[in-house]
Amino acid sequence: MFLVVLVALPAGLAYIDPGTGSYIFQAIVGGLLAAALAIKVFWRRIWGFVTGRSRRRPASEPAGHSARPE
Repeated sequence: MFLVVLVALPAGLAYIDPGTGSYIFQAIVGGLLAAALAIKVFWRRIWGFVTGRSRRRPASEPAGHSARPE
């Protein structure tokens, strides 16, 4: 049925405004920047998932102390 409609309809003449291309470009760049920011914010969780490590402290370690010397 869909193919019959495609064949039976005459070719449409469409005009895309130059501003539309700019809008699409802005949307793509914005999406890429949002993805980069999300990766930056969640990098430790992503890396922990990939390597199988957990960021959580052992239960025996107090909350205010870290194992690394400063």
